[in-house]
Order: sequence, then structure tokens, then C-alpha cells
Amino acid sequence: MVVVALAALAAGSFHHHEEPSTQLRALSRTPARSTIADRREFRPLAGLPITGRTRLRLLVASEPRPFLVDLDQDSVQPVTGLPTDGERVVSVLPVGEHAVIVSDRVCTSCRPPGPEVYGIWRDSTSAVRLGSAQEVVAARDGRAVWLLGHQTTTACTLRQVGLDGRPRRPARPVSCTTKLLGELPAGLLVASGTSEDPWEWPASLVDRRGHRTGLGFPAADLLAATGELVLTSAEPLAPLALSNLRSRVSWRLGWPSRLRGGTHIAAVHPNGRDIAIGFHGLAVPGEEGYDLWLLNTATRRWQHLPDLPAADIAAKATDMAWTGDGRLVVLTQTATGGQVVAVWRPGQPRLALGQLTLPTPSPGTDTLAIW
Repeated sequence: MVVVALAALAAGSFHHHEEPSTQLRALSRTPARSTIADRREFRPLAGLPITGRTRLRLLVASEPRPFLVDLDQDSVQPVTGLPTDGERVVSVLPVGEHAVIVSDRVCTSCRPPGPEVYGIWRDSTSAVRLGSAQEVVAARDGRAVWLLGHQTTTACTLRQVGLDGRPRRPARPVSCTTKLLGELPAGLLVASGTSEDPWEWPASLVDRRGHRTGLGFPAADLLAATGELVLTSAEPLAPLALSNLRSRVSWRLGWPSRLRGGTHIAAVHPNGRDIAIGFHGLAVPGEEGYDLWLLNTATRRWQHLPDLPAADIAAKATDMAWTGDGRLVVLTQTATGGQVVAVWRPGQPRLALGQLTLPTPSPGTDTLAIW
């Protein structure tokens, strides 16, 4: 990654360059009523069976605690050291080769400090408490997290904590109406505002001196960030955009998928250049489909993953992550209710699929970390 300076960047100051041969209408994250794909046949998810040793362990969110799946040993182990009292919403966030677990108790009378955050090292089954926080994102070095939490009922602080639970930077005051989006070499991506929906708040970049620079899009539009680039997906009829924060140049990208419901999630390859992006929409009336494409941010060209789109996959039951050696792992649930893991390395002509028998994963996008 390259360290860049952004003191001169102004909100909405990107210069747009269209790709005329691929310019299509990009639609929103929320499926519209008229987003049924064209009449080409959609089939259930297909591929070749997973064979040989995968060396894959999946950390999968579940309530009240996540579990570890060893694909080669066909074993499932619960994570220890986590609270199990009451009804809880649990999510898993990759942090480099490690992960954090956020456990939020569901109650009507709960007050700050809020959800509890735990670190878990690669190949471990025991979690370490890092503290309480309303917002958490991975630090750029992959061995710590940024936590934004309540100091009092009306005052919040931002701090960085290692996955071993040790403070790495002193806490500093920050507005409680702040949403953490990620960390780039140039600083923290955040959003802040006054509306009831934090995803509507405008995104900014805060550099190491605390200077804030508006980026000209709301938090909900951010799909991925890597190096000095951000990938955004806007409202209906607006294209995806890849923007360079240093040069302030933005390229509009064609909508590659036949599914026009919207974008789902994105995952950055370990090389920092390629981004896997999920698309969703109605494959046939009443049946949701899912599609995956790989964007090369250097050439701004799309590559379609094989065996897709599939007509029996719902976005809300799908998550994905890259392994350190460059394989994309997708965990999903088919229309018949079975859990499936798909593994693909760029350049391979087919997906490799395996059926899993798992405890019920938590619904939502923050479900999976890969070891």
C-alpha cells in the first residue's frame, strides 16, 4: 500500500471518466420490483466437488457464539471465552489473518457501553476480550482494531487495541455520531451526520493529524477500499465508480451482471489490486439469484466467476473472504436450506463446491473469516 496525502482533497471533487464500451445503468443495493434478469436460463449453483487437502478453517458467526470448521477434518468446534447469556447478535470480522467477534446482547433496556468485542488469533479457539464498542474496524496492520465506544452516555472515544487486548494508542474524544468504515494508508474512513440512518451520513477521511476531508458519497455507497482507491456503488441508474483519492480521478464502471437488483458485498484480494464483488437480483419471478465478478482495479476490467449466476442463492445468507494464498471462499445457503462452501482461485475454469453440515450461521454479511 502507498501512503498518500489528502489535505487538498475537497468533497465532490473527483473528475469522472466514462468507459463508453461498457457503460451500463448501475442499480442500487435494494432490489427493485422490475429487476428480473433477461430470459437466459438460470440454474442452481453448480461446480466440481472439492477434492484433496484444502488447508481451510472457517470461523463462522452463530448465536450465542461462533464456531470453527475444519474442512479437511470435517470437524466443528465452538469458540470459548465468549458470553452466552441472553439473546445475542453475533458477527465475525476478519483482521488480517486473524479476526474479531462482536457479541451484542438484545434487550430493550440496554445502555452503553454497548456490544462486546473479542479478538481471536489464527488457529485458536479461545477469544480475548478487547472491550465494548459501538463501532469496530480492522487496523491496517492486521493485528489490531479501532474501537469507537461510549465513555459516558453522551461522550465517546476512539482507541486502537491489539488483538491481545493491550492498548496501542491512547483514547481520544470523538463524536458519538461517527461511523467507522475502514482504514487506508492515508487515514481512517469515517462517516458522521445527524440523520437517523447512519448509512446516509457523508463519508470522510481523517488523516493522522485529525484533519477531516469530505469524500462526496454517503457511507452506504462504499463497497471496498484499498491503497489509495475506493470503490462505490450508488443509487439506481448511477454507475459503480472507482476513485483515486490521491489524484482525485474517478472512473465510472459498467454494470457487469445480468442481475440488476444491486451490489451486495466486496472483498479485496491479498494483492490489493483485485476486488470480488457480489451482485443480487431476481433471476426469475419470485426467486432471488446471486452473481460474482472480479474487478481488476489497475485495468478496470471485469472477470466473471465460473458457474454463475445461480438462481438458488440469497444475498442475505452469503459471505465471502480471501485466503492468504489468493483463493476466494464463499459460504452460502441454497434454496433447499443446505450450507455450501465454494472455493475458487482466479484463472480456474470451475468453482469447487462442498456441502457442509453446520450449526445455523447468523444471517447477515459479517459472518465469515478464513484461516
